Amino acid sequence: MKKIFKMLFGRLTLIALLIILQFLLFVWWVTDASLRFNWVYIVNTVISVLVFLHIVNRKMNTESKLTWVAVVLMMPVFGALAYILFSESRLSPKQRRNFRDVYYVTKDSLDYYFAKAGGKMPDTGDYLGQNNYIKSMCNLPSYADTQTEYYPFGEDFFTALQAELEKAEHFIFMEYFIVEEGEMWNTLLEILSRKAAAGVEVRFMYDDIGSISKVPAKYCKKLQKLGIKAQRFNPFRPILTGIHNNRDHRKITVVDGVVGFVGGANLADEYINRTSPYGIWKDSAVRLKGAAVRALTTMFLQMYDMQAGKVEDFAPYLTPEAETKAEGVVQFFVDGPKPINDDYVAKNVYLNVFNGAKKYLYITTPYLIPDGEIVNALQLAAKRGVDVRIVTPQIPDKKLVFNITRSNYKRLMDYGVKIYEFKDGFIHAKNVLCDDDVGIVGTINLDYRSMMHHYECGVWMYKSYALHGMKDDFEKTFLLSVRQDEKSAKMGIFKRLFCGICAVFAPLL
Repeated sequence: MKKIFKMLFGRLTLIALLIILQFLLFVWWVTDASLRFNWVYIVNTVISVLVFLHIVNRKMNTESKLTWVAVVLMMPVFGALAYILFSESRLSPKQRRNFRDVYYVTKDSLDYYFAKAGGKMPDTGDYLGQNNYIKSMCNLPSYADTQTEYYPFGEDFFTALQAELEKAEHFIFMEYFIVEEGEMWNTLLEILSRKAAAGVEVRFMYDDIGSISKVPAKYCKKLQKLGIKAQRFNPFRPILTGIHNNRDHRKITVVDGVVGFVGGANLADEYINRTSPYGIWKDSAVRLKGAAVRALTTMFLQMYDMQAGKVEDFAPYLTPEAETKAEGVVQFFVDGPKPINDDYVAKNVYLNVFNGAKKYLYITTPYLIPDGEIVNALQLAAKRGVDVRIVTPQIPDKKLVFNITRSNYKRLMDYGVKIYEFKDGFIHAKNVLCDDDVGIVGTINLDYRSMMHHYECGVWMYKSYALHGMKDDFEKTFLLSVRQDEKSAKMGIFKRLFCGICAVFAPLL
C-alpha cells in the first residue's frame, strides 16, 4: 500500500501530470485556433513541411529520420512540435554556456600533460586509429603504465570500492545514475561522511530522474549537511522540454586522482544482489590505478562544474604521474549531447572494434536495440568468420524493451551471430571483448538511448591485465546462459506485429 501511495503521489507522478497538462492545453489551443482561423491551419502546414525538409537534410541516423518523418506525417502539428522539442540531444542554454567555459580548462589541463609526455600515443598496433579518433573527439589521450582489474559482479566491485574509499587522503569524486538508500549506499555514505569530517574533499553527483523514485527531492541538501559537495544533475522540472531526455548515465569514482572505477553498477542493493527483483543481477566494473586516472578525474570535474555553473583550476586534482608499471594501454571516452560531442562517439568506438574483429567478438548488453549500422557491422563480422556472441538477459526488467530486444535476434542469427540469454537473472554488464586484444567496459547499452541521448562513458583497453578477467568471465557466462535457436527466437504473429510497430519508434524509446 505504501508503494502504491508513493507511486501515485510521488514527485515523478506530480511533475509528469503537470507536463501532460501543458501538452493538453497546447492541443486544445491549436485545435480550437485551427477551427476558428484558417490562417492557423496554413501556418501549421508550412511548419510541418519545413520540419520534414529539415529532417531529410539533417545529420542523423536513418532510423531516427524515418521515425520522425512518420511522427510528423501522422500528426502534422503535434509531430512538428515534438520534433522541435525532443529530437535534438542538446544542452540547455545554461549548460551550454557553462560547458563552453569549462571545456577550455579541460583541454588546457590534459594537453599540458600530453605534451609533457611527448605528445605521442603509446603503441597499440593496428588500433592507433581508434586512439586518434577518441583523442580528437573527446580530447582524452591513451595511457600506458596503468593497472587494471576487472570485477565480474557488483559484489566484487562493492568490496573493492569500500577499500579504496577508506584509503582516501585528499579527495573523492563520485558520479552515478542511480543512488538508493539501502545496505550498499548506507555503507558508502558512512565512509564518505566520515572522510568529509576528516578533511577529505568529497563530491557526489547523481542523476535526478535516475534517482527520482529512490531518494527524496531534497536529498542533495541532506548530503551537503554531511559535508559532501553534492549535485543533482539536470533537475527534473515540470516544463515540456527535451532537455529532460538527456540523462547522466555515467558511473565514475575517483580517489585521490590515483585510483578510479568505471562500469555498469549503480549504488543500490539490487546491483550487489542484496535484493533480487529480477533474479541474479550480473554486472561488471574495472578498477584502474595510474596515469590514466588523470583523464577520469577530468571527466568528472567537467560534468560537475558544468552542472554547478563554475570554472575551477583542475591542476590541483591532476596529481603527478604515479610510479605505476603495468601491461597494455587504456583510454577513456565519453559521449553526450552537443556541444560535448558533435558525433556518436560511443557508437563509433564500438563500430571500430566490430569492424576490426578477426577471431571473436563477445558482447554483453541488457538491451539489444541496435540501429542499422550496428546490425550491419555485427552481420559482416559473422560473415567474415568471426565468432560473434551476444549475451542478453532472460529475465526482463522492462517487458516492452525485452520483447523488442528479442525481436532483433533473428536478423542477427540469420547471419551467424550467436545469441545467448543469461539464465536465472538480469545481465546489466555492458562489455565488449575482441580477439584477446581489446576490451571495453562502461555504461553504454546497445540501444538508442545510450547511443544518442545519454551522457555515457567507458574505458577502452588494449592488452591490459583486465582482459584476462573479462575472457574468463565471458566463458563462465556462456555456461550460465541459454543459446537461442530459431525455435526459441520465434515470436507469434501479434507479438511480431507489435514489435514491428515499436521498432519504427525505437529511436524515441
